[in-house]
Amino acid sequence: MESSLLPNIVGFLAKIDPFDLLDDEERQSLATSVDIMYLKKNEALPGDQIVGQGLYIVRTGAVEQRHQDGSLRTRLADGDLFGFSQLYRTGECGYTLQGIENTLLYRIPKQVLTSLIDNNPGIRNHFSSQESVRLAHSSAHQEGEEALYLRSVKEVMNRRVARVNKDTPIREVAQVMAKMHRSNALVFDDDALVGVVTDRDMTTRVLATGMNPSVPIKEIMTQHLRTVNPEAPLLQAIEIMMQHNVRSLPVIENDAVVGVLTATSLVENSHVQAIFLISQIYRQTTLKELISLVPQRQSVFEALQAARVDSRAIQQMVTLIADAFNKRILQLAENKFGPPPIPYAWFCAGSQARFEMHLGSDQDNGMILQWEPEGEEIKYFKALADYVCDALNECGYPHCTGNIMASNERWRVPLATWQDYVKEWVAESEQQNLLDISVFLDLRFLFGTDHLVAALKQSLLARVEGHHRFFAVLVANSLRVNPPLGLFRKFVLTRDGDNRQVLNIKRQAVNLIVELARVYALAAGSSATETTHRLRDAAKSKVINDISRNELLEAFQFINMVRFKHQSEVVCHGGKQDNLIAPSQLTAFERNHLKDAFRIIARYQEAAQQRFNAAGLLR
Repeated sequence: MESSLLPNIVGFLAKIDPFDLLDDEERQSLATSVDIMYLKKNEALPGDQIVGQGLYIVRTGAVEQRHQDGSLRTRLADGDLFGFSQLYRTGECGYTLQGIENTLLYRIPKQVLTSLIDNNPGIRNHFSSQESVRLAHSSAHQEGEEALYLRSVKEVMNRRVARVNKDTPIREVAQVMAKMHRSNALVFDDDALVGVVTDRDMTTRVLATGMNPSVPIKEIMTQHLRTVNPEAPLLQAIEIMMQHNVRSLPVIENDAVVGVLTATSLVENSHVQAIFLISQIYRQTTLKELISLVPQRQSVFEALQAARVDSRAIQQMVTLIADAFNKRILQLAENKFGPPPIPYAWFCAGSQARFEMHLGSDQDNGMILQWEPEGEEIKYFKALADYVCDALNECGYPHCTGNIMASNERWRVPLATWQDYVKEWVAESEQQNLLDISVFLDLRFLFGTDHLVAALKQSLLARVEGHHRFFAVLVANSLRVNPPLGLFRKFVLTRDGDNRQVLNIKRQAVNLIVELARVYALAAGSSATETTHRLRDAAKSKVINDISRNELLEAFQFINMVRFKHQSEVVCHGGKQDNLIAPSQLTAFERNHLKDAFRIIARYQEAAQQRFNAAGLLR
């Protein structure tokens, strides 16, 4: 190689993922090993120059690969790589390749590449055989105290539980707690959990009042317990504790107590901003005080980004902060308007229901009444819904542009009316019905009478079970949008309000995985709302396999990581959060891994179309 070409090759490699991971000396050494090849337009590159030879990089120009049956495999242009899949093959090449323009190629010989892979973990991870593995290694992972709160309850709960009968004297309960070194005891009536007592209860309800310690523990125990599932995130359990001011949370699985969570020390001693903010939200007594906490939301988001917390964890924390604002506002509303005249449930929908909010998310919510309201009851719920939705807007959760809010009387109706809506949505595949059911398939109870939300979700699952056309139409509607990757592996761009060419990463990527997970979960009969849980349930029910689940999860996480990095940078520069990313803002690393993620989405879209017979249903 002419020495004059070396700086040009070194500079080019510095922009190509994963060779941008090399230090200057390593990159200089690699550049001296590169073979330079030319391919004329329509000229084929013989298979024996691909199989087992090395890794090719398109320097300039364009080539296309075709399967042995002549069908198009892919088209590649400047900066794209090929040849790795054939590196360890023998015999015939798995595809043919020819130039569709005059093309300059760089080739890294096999022995040079394998040496790099053996000695450099970053290079090795990049050339893992599956896109999902590359994405897994590319995602940031959190460390430090934040990581604790993102573990599940079962990882932190105490499985050694002090159990007593409701008729046990207080003195004996205290002795059991002391012997087992427990700060609480669970109280049972035979096998039924009926209460809990803590060391603080012993102090305030027994010692401070001079109560006779021979009295049965049922006289001082806390009843009407809040419980949590062992699979729930620890942060969610702590949020329940703060909302209801409880110190101990029994952990229930299949109607049996499997442990207890005592997280007061985690809350009181925590230096994690999200925990501190949630605890502050529940201490505020006026809307004005709540509004004063709004700037801290951005501080939490920025702190999580700086701590390299993964994207899914950021979404969970941001959502739980939104939940806390919403629930505290509902408590303030009931203080203002009085107790509700009819049992009701307030639910969230959309990204909040899926635990996938970000700082720019708006509000999506509704209300289920136990029966048809009349007269003053109608006025009460209208006033309450208007107050809550307006207060959420003032707390940084904008009114929904589609009016999917409880302040809209259409979404503030009895359970029976909601069930009629579901019947219509499933039976008729009109565009508005598809839009409505897509929103309300993502539904999560927030406040009030929880069995109303459970009943609605059960009605929906029963209605769609075995309804093949509904699934086909739902998939067909989703397929109207494809991941933004063209034949040349170039991004397919849209234009924003300033006429810039951008990726709409929410519409063209995030939403597509959300919609696939939703369909898979419904097919599995799952009532889960969170995308990760939907994919988990679909895999458990064999609707998809574990490989599919992992690929989609890794793609989802990496896309959101890029999305949040963009949003954080926009906010830091005084801009307004959006989902529109100019490719020039992406690093080579991000561009290449986004292409991996988009290919995964495209592959599963095609599989869903075939599985649910969705081809040609909607135009």
